[in-house]
Amino acid sequence: MHKVLMIIFWSLIAIGIAGCDLNQNSSIKTLAAKGPIKIAVSNTPLSAPFFIAEQQGYFKRNNLNIELVRLDGGVKCFNALLNKQVDLATASETVVMFNSFKQTNFSVLASFVESDNDLKLLSLVPQKYHQLNNLANVRVGIVKSSASEFFFDSLLIMYNKTQQPIERIYLRADQLIPALLNNEVDIISAWEPLSYLLTQQITSNTKVINSRGLYHLSFNLIELKQTTLSASEKLALLKAINDAIDYIHTHSDLAQVDISRILNIDPSQLHYSWNDYTFRLSLSNALFSNIQIQSQWAIDNQLVPTEKSVDFRQVIDRQLLEDFMNSEAGW
Repeated sequence: MHKVLMIIFWSLIAIGIAGCDLNQNSSIKTLAAKGPIKIAVSNTPLSAPFFIAEQQGYFKRNNLNIELVRLDGGVKCFNALLNKQVDLATASETVVMFNSFKQTNFSVLASFVESDNDLKLLSLVPQKYHQLNNLANVRVGIVKSSASEFFFDSLLIMYNKTQQPIERIYLRADQLIPALLNNEVDIISAWEPLSYLLTQQITSNTKVINSRGLYHLSFNLIELKQTTLSASEKLALLKAINDAIDYIHTHSDLAQVDISRILNIDPSQLHYSWNDYTFRLSLSNALFSNIQIQSQWAIDNQLVPTEKSVDFRQVIDRQLLEDFMNSEAGW
C-alpha cells in the first residue's frame, strides 16, 4: 500500500511539472501559430530602438513574435502600412501631416525619437551666405514637398528673406551632394547623413548657419485604426521598445556598435549624429504643434488641398501610451 501511494505521489508531481512546462510554452506556441507582427522600419539610425529590441531579444522577452521589414524612408514604410503589407510602420511627422489630408484611417501611437539637428543648409562657400546673406538669385537644391523644403521656407521666414528671388532646383535626396559638388546649385537643404557624407569629400566647413533647434524631427509608430492587433500586444510592443531605449541610454557605445553593424555604416558616420538623437517614448504637445505648423505651410504652398481642413487630433491616439505609462508607474 505504501509503495502504491508513493507511485501516485511521484506521478502527480511529474504531471504538475509537465503542466507548468506546458503553460510556459503554450503562449509561445500560440504566437508561432498566429504568425509574426510585421513592422515597417526605415533603414536609418533613427530606428535604433527597433533594431536594438530585436538584437537584444526584448521582443521575445515580452512574448512578441516580430518581423522588422526594413525599407528606405518613412514614405515607403507608411505606404506599406496603407497597403496592409505590414501591421505597423514608422515615419516622420511630415509624412503623417501629408497623409492626413488624404485619409484619417491611421493612428500615431507614440514618438520614439526626436532630433533638433537633423536638417542643415550646406554650401561649399558657407561664409558667403552666413545668416542667409546674399540670397538674391541663389540656386538652392531642395527635395520637393518634404522636410527639406519646409526647413528652408521656415528659415526664410525667420530671417525675413521671403522676398528674395531664389531659384529652387528640385532634386532627389541622393542628387543633392553631386549637384553641389558639380556647381549646379549653391546651397542644399539636406538631412543626415548627407552633411556627414559631404564632410568626407570636403574637409572645410560647409554649414551656412547654426541650425540646431530650428527644426524638430520626430519618428513615430503608426497603425491602421482597423487593426487585428490586441491592446495587450501593442502594450507589450511599447514595453519592448522602452526596454531598448533604456539599453541605448545605459550602453550607448555598445548600441552604436550594434547599429553600425546592422545598417552596415561606418561607426564614425553614426557617431557624427548620434548625440543629436533623443530616444524616448512620448506624444508631446510639441508634436501636435509641429504638425499644425507644417500643415499650414503645406496649405500656403498649395502642396495639399486648400479646401480641406484636418483635425490632427483624429490621428493621434494618446490612450495606449497613457495606459503604458500608468502600468510602468504601477498605477
